[in-house]
Amino acid sequence: MLVVALAAAVAAPLTLTACGGESEAEPEAAAEEQAQEAEPAEQAPASDYAVTIDGATVTTDYDGNPAVIVDYTFTNNSDEATSFSAACYAKVFQNGVQLEPAFVTSEDLGNGSIAEIKPGATTQVRSAYTLTDQSDISVEVEELFSLDDTMLAEATFSVA
Repeated sequence: MLVVALAAAVAAPLTLTACGGESEAEPEAAAEEQAQEAEPAEQAPASDYAVTIDGATVTTDYDGNPAVIVDYTFTNNSDEATSFSAACYAKVFQNGVQLEPAFVTSEDLGNGSIAEIKPGATTQVRSAYTLTDQSDISVEVEELFSLDDTMLAEATFSVA
């Protein structure tokens, strides 16, 4: 009997509210929800680096295997000198699988990825990757040390 009385006591206020009676907490909750919606969303922090993916050129590696050289433009907007390879992580995929770095002549690449550049400076970077076939490649660049894995640049290229 005590269980039935407790159940009735708990259900009674819920029944009254459901029948059209408004509790005072509902308008306050609705007002708080509207206030939260009106606040501007927090913007993602801007990166200290700007990268563009400028193109891709098919070539061969030291062993004569097909490879691709991807061209990037890297701008250091941080407060310290750094290099592309110390600031960014570039990944190239073919058929959904990340490609391995390719070994090509140094004349093909220069030293753009390891050269430190001062704040505000821009440099050209070239990196080579071993191709597995003639299908398109997708290139992604993200900040090397980032908590949110924000993509700095992405592009797709045909290598056929």
